[in-house]
Amino acid sequence: MDLAASSICWHRDTRAGMLRKASESGFRFVEILTFPPELNVLHGNLWLMKPNELRAELTEYGLEPAALHLGAIQTSTEQRRQSLTDYAKRAIDFAAELGCALIVEGGPDRATEPFQPFLRSLEHLARFLEGYPVRIGLENHYNNWIQYTQDYEHIFDRIDSPKIGITLDSGHFTSAGVDPALFAGKFADKVIHVHVKDHIGIHSVALGSGETNNKGMVRALKQAGYDGFLSQELEVADADQADHYAREGLKYLRMLADL
Repeated sequence: MDLAASSICWHRDTRAGMLRKASESGFRFVEILTFPPELNVLHGNLWLMKPNELRAELTEYGLEPAALHLGAIQTSTEQRRQSLTDYAKRAIDFAAELGCALIVEGGPDRATEPFQPFLRSLEHLARFLEGYPVRIGLENHYNNWIQYTQDYEHIFDRIDSPKIGITLDSGHFTSAGVDPALFAGKFADKVIHVHVKDHIGIHSVALGSGETNNKGMVRALKQAGYDGFLSQELEVADADQADHYAREGLKYLRMLADL
């Protein structure tokens, strides 16, 4: 398994600052939050970026891309759904040129947005991905339409594509009351990326200080032959400690990888 840091660990920093801190924390791989402008521009709007320029920035800090994280395809209006789907297509083109094999994508809000239009977007993207060396990992997220085991069952009953898999987020499963280890045992063949978080209830805490069953999850994945990324995510309340938590988190990831 390779170990990565998500740029959300340093969401208050510029992209250059984030890359520097990821490198200084000891990481070789970074997952970059390149959300569309409709959501929240954090570490890059792909409409305005060039793959060769991002590659040069990564090289400057001795880093490689683990994934591009796009947030979610929202479905509050048809125009918004189409715009975010088009952004995902831009991300696929961008990732292929960058040499990044993974896009992380999420689903719409469970309480206020419909699910079926999201499935139409996934069907379109599955066709678009044909011929690209890129896959989409659908991330579970608390309070959206990819939250429970049955949500993934619904998706994969309709969309059977080797280009569409799962980004398993252990923290969001903890928030939703789902054991990530049990989920990993059931869906290991679909898991193509992992967000390692630690939670107490719905609250993100430093890795190793919460109640999330990360050890059980990694054991289940390793037993099934998973060899992708373990990507650290931190969304802690005491964000001023993010640098320290990230460094300690790398030690935690190494422990998980050695299980």
